[in-house]
Amino acid sequence: MNSNTMLVARREFRERIRTRGFILSTLGLPIFLIVITLLTGNIQGSAPGPSAEGNGREPKVVMTGYVDLAGIVSDVAPGPTLIGYPSEEAATAALRQGEIEAYYLIPSDYRETGSVHRVAVGLPSGDPDTGPLIGLLYQGLVAGRPPEIAQRLLAPLGDKGLEVITTGDERQGGLNTDMLPFIVTAAVMVPLLTGGGLLLRSLAQEKESRIIEILLVSLRPTQLLAGKVLGMAALVIVQYAAWVLILAIATPLTGAGMLTALQGLHLGATETLLALLYGIGGFFLYASIMAGLGAVAPDVHSSQNWVFIITLPMTLPFYLWMALTSAPQGALAVALSLFPFSAPTAMILRMTTTTVPTWQVVVSLALMAPTAVGITALMARLFHAQVLLSGEPLSLRRFARALRGS
Repeated sequence: MNSNTMLVARREFRERIRTRGFILSTLGLPIFLIVITLLTGNIQGSAPGPSAEGNGREPKVVMTGYVDLAGIVSDVAPGPTLIGYPSEEAATAALRQGEIEAYYLIPSDYRETGSVHRVAVGLPSGDPDTGPLIGLLYQGLVAGRPPEIAQRLLAPLGDKGLEVITTGDERQGGLNTDMLPFIVTAAVMVPLLTGGGLLLRSLAQEKESRIIEILLVSLRPTQLLAGKVLGMAALVIVQYAAWVLILAIATPLTGAGMLTALQGLHLGATETLLALLYGIGGFFLYASIMAGLGAVAPDVHSSQNWVFIITLPMTLPFYLWMALTSAPQGALAVALSLFPFSAPTAMILRMTTTTVPTWQVVVSLALMAPTAVGITALMARLFHAQVLLSGEPLSLRRFARALRGS
């Protein structure tokens, strides 16, 4: 590799690693992830109600009565919070004296209707706790049946409950509505935007300050382009290394929650490699476009609207992440993951949510790779002295004329 190219790369790296935009983008995402993890842990770990230890008093035990007119639970021992009464009158008297909060009336036709009445002094402030009564009725209804049938009626799903086995496309962990696909897609998109944006700003500032004229005395334009792209690639690598280091340091503070959440992505070695390929392809695709825009734009401000238009295909899956993760095999998700300019973010968003068919991955990479190479070669045509030193306003006509070399 040419020594001039490496000199440009080293200069670009040293200049841009100290900029405010690079520092903020490097620290922003991991800090966001750490804050979300800490807040989630605090919310899950906090108790919603008052603590018995906090006020120094024993928790109040709420007693509930029942009257069995159907003769279903007469031979069943009630739980610690249930009291049986022989008649409605007795239960009503206990209710008025404050011995019980309410009582349940099991009518004589319960076997036919399945209805139970709750009697209380006032309306409940929330949903009544019917668990103890349901358990009592279960015991009464299976009384007299063979033990194995009684056990099956009491626990129809077995002692361990449901055994969840995933098949097909959807992953475990409820990723369709989880933040993890959003975070992983942001981890890919932020360096692409950071690298491309810094490259555009670097060229525009050098043109505006006339430094570009000094550089072109000893450099060929293609050497300038290659050096700047390599310098930005080194910045992206440093950015990812900083993220890993920050998360590793923060893990003891957040416990295993962060690592457990990231493990919920279920990204295997193949999918991780594919994510890396999409990241590399997306970087060279958008870095080349930003470099070409910086070569044509006379200053930083005249290129702002163009940046939004150019980066819109890449950011569109990011804005639509809820729709894409809820239907990762839908027409919109598939189309965005095949289109080269949106594939780097759309495909990674799908891979963290579902199993993408192999043919779609192959077609997507087959479209993105030559597109990135072609765009890089096309933008390299803009790097000649006539374009770099021109101060003409940026327009579609001028952009097309510069690509034709006229």
